[in-house]
Amino acid sequence: MREHESATLTARVQEDLAQHQYTQLVNENGVEVWRCARPGSSFYGFDICVTRFGMSMMGDIGPLVFHVGASYGINFLRHQSDGYLHEKLDGDIKRAVIDFDAIRDTVCECVASRIYYELPSDEVPEWLAEIPDKGANLEQAEQLVEWMREREEAEDERLPFAELADVVEEVETFADGCDSEVVLAYDFLRENEELIGGSDLWESTISKPCPSLMARLYYVRHAANAIMAIKEATSAAA
Repeated sequence: MREHESATLTARVQEDLAQHQYTQLVNENGVEVWRCARPGSSFYGFDICVTRFGMSMMGDIGPLVFHVGASYGINFLRHQSDGYLHEKLDGDIKRAVIDFDAIRDTVCECVASRIYYELPSDEVPEWLAEIPDKGANLEQAEQLVEWMREREEAEDERLPFAELADVVEEVETFADGCDSEVVLAYDFLRENEELIGGSDLWESTISKPCPSLMARLYYVRHAANAIMAIKEATSAAA
């Protein structure tokens, strides 16, 4: 998750849970259960359960199941690495969707590299020369397509500009990021690998955890921070 996306999600979670209270329901026989909810409301309410064999969250925001348990403790849920928390999720709950930014970067980097290396450097726009190393945002991708369409209209046959522009535009079909299309996205890269000048694109990372799943991880992390603050205050007062 990009830094600005993480900051936005963190702020949203803090707002959603601002009035939540954290109540321990069970703490015996190796089982710990906490209720995380706004008094008198189930809105965004959920329970966190820790046993010897795993941890789970269930409630208004959907479920999470981790394959680590009491030996890790609730403190584990505070981990700041999104990737680490996602890695410890039970395999059946890990849902991946297409990372549209990643597949756009992959295609544009390959196309721009082919242009950069096959045309004289003085014919390559400065903004295009940066794409092989930095990738392309949506505006730059559109600019790349427009430039290649101009080369096509000028009947420049040194490169298949029309076909390359078509491939960049086709990336847009993956903008919705559906999980069912991850395989189709890899097929798309494989089929166009030679044209765009890429290699081993099947190794590219073009998927990411489902946004709704990542949001749940942020909610449970926020709750875990609040719960551990309660535990630390109780321990200090004892």
